[in-house]
Amino acid sequence: MSIGEGVQARLAYKKYASGVIIENELADSDADLGATGAQVLRRLQSTLDLKSTFNPSQEVREDQQVVDSRKGSNWVEGSISGEWSPETYADLFEASFRGTWAASVTGSETDFTSVTLNSAGTITFAAGDPVAKGFRVGYPVQFANLATAGNNGVNFTILAFGGTSNRTLTVFPAPITETADTAFTVTQKGKSLILPSRQADNVNRKFGFEHYHPDVSGGLYKLFTECRVGGFKLNMPAEGNCTIEHMVRGRFMETGTGGPFFTDPDPETDTGIFNSVNGLLRVHGSAAAVVTGITLNMDRKLTGTACQGQNFFPAIHVQKAEVGGQITMQLTGGTTFDDFKNETEIDLLSQLVTGSASNADSNIIYCPRIKLGSAINPLQGEAAQIVTADFTALKYVGSGAGIPQTTIQICDTTL
Repeated sequence: MSIGEGVQARLAYKKYASGVIIENELADSDADLGATGAQVLRRLQSTLDLKSTFNPSQEVREDQQVVDSRKGSNWVEGSISGEWSPETYADLFEASFRGTWAASVTGSETDFTSVTLNSAGTITFAAGDPVAKGFRVGYPVQFANLATAGNNGVNFTILAFGGTSNRTLTVFPAPITETADTAFTVTQKGKSLILPSRQADNVNRKFGFEHYHPDVSGGLYKLFTECRVGGFKLNMPAEGNCTIEHMVRGRFMETGTGGPFFTDPDPETDTGIFNSVNGLLRVHGSAAAVVTGITLNMDRKLTGTACQGQNFFPAIHVQKAEVGGQITMQLTGGTTFDDFKNETEIDLLSQLVTGSASNADSNIIYCPRIKLGSAINPLQGEAAQIVTADFTALKYVGSGAGIPQTTIQICDTTL
């Protein structure tokens, strides 16, 4: 008998064709999920497991012992964690948001007549309205066919709109100065995802996740069925790779031997891993150079309720999206304390890239409205003094140009 090794194990997943959970029956994995069309998922670990309540007898007996215990409802609970890379976790993000990745936006000289680029960090169109066209703060955009070759194929992140009809874009990185060019295309790179504003736009999704151990009993699998994804934890340290963890809750676990349930799944993605040393971090409208770490979490508090006559939950309930986190930074002044004391609403934009190339794959996280819940700065040690600020993200309800009406937006250039 062989003992299972972690390096041999495979984690794979697949979306069900329907996200509906039927309250009084479990899904048929062969018919409702199917063995083909799955995806191997990169991971650090998966803590998914089948849980159950146990109810030992409370009888008081003459022998002063417990002689019976009954098993209660089953459910699946745990999380899937990995080193954060673009594309890899797109399906799980979409499930947590209950939204849908939106297709990219494209424009050209037909929409804007001409474009002028300035090394001060601005791009200005001569006509049209890029916001009305669909461009937003936090979008990465690329130009093609510009006369200055160095401005083509660069991922410029939009930081703000200004000027007449929002035609002046503040961007990062700064472009090469170029006079008015009348032959070009400008395209949002990848897709964007926000929390839906209407109930009708919320989408329920459910997944099957498989742990496959090829070195145990000729192939042992554990298939976790009808799983909802209900939030994530993003960790962006000053040094080291960024990590991601998705919270999962499901209804049941099936097991089998002789091979995997998912046959011939698509291989793992091959995108690079994010490291916070590269990219951009902007807090309160300014690039931050002294931040030593950020965590950003979404919690949707997945729950289930036991009912009589069946040993599985009739539903997995997804609650509202609570978004928040923590920023740690070196002490340089009193702005953070003032923001905390005055309940000042600020923004947070983090662009994470997989390398130093101007068109490196990236994810851009944008929270247009956050409030600090603390600003802790104990006097300690002899090195740099650290401020720790917890924050809560809120839905943006203002009218700023090109700012999405959401609590959080993600853009992924690989989609």
